[in-house]
Order: sequence, then C-alpha cells, then structure tokens
Amino acid sequence: MDLQKITDIIPLIVSLLISLIGLISAIIKVVKSKNWNAIKSAICDFMIQAESLENHTGEEKKNAVLGWVKDFCEKQGYKFNPDEVSSAIETLINFSKKVNKRDKDSEEKVSS
Repeated sequence: MDLQKITDIIPLIVSLLISLIGLISAIIKVVKSKNWNAIKSAICDFMIQAESLENHTGEEKKNAVLGWVKDFCEKQGYKFNPDEVSSAIETLINFSKKVNKRDKDSEEKVSS
C-alpha cells in the first residue's frame, strides 16, 4: 500500500472506532439499566417479605433486605452496590411513610 491510501483509510478507521465506542457504551448502559430494574423489583419484593419479620427493628429489617438483595445479585451475576441499594431502600421507606401518613390522615377525617 502506498502512503496516500493509508492516509485515506485512517480517518475512516478513526470514525468507525468512535462509532463502535459509542455503540458499546450504549449497550452497556442498557444492560445496566435492565439489571437495575430487576434489582429494584427484588428490593420491593424483599421489603414486603421483611415486613413479616416480627420482633425486629427497622434497621434489622433493612439489613435483612440488603442481605437478600446481595444474594439475589450474586445469583443473577449482577454487580451489587450496597450504597445504591441502601439508598433505594431508604427512598421506598420514606415513600411508604408519606403514603401511610396520608392514608392515616384520611381515615381520621372520615371517622371524625
């Protein structure tokens, strides 16, 4: 190959590499998103399960959920991030408190 052909091919190779990198990063993002959706669903299921634990504190229930989610992630081959899972659990707890408070307020108004 002569130098002219090589210099003509280099921009094509660079643009293909850039496109390939963009495609790979998009695929990774989709896979992580699907994994996170599955993890969030498991968190909800495990939180419901934890509510049946009698004589346990809220912190103990949360730790149980964290352990169950960790096991779930290991079995599924997902990356377990305890900080993200803990944050998701706290978000759901706070949401539940707001909803339950609203329901309680509604019941008090109805019974008055």
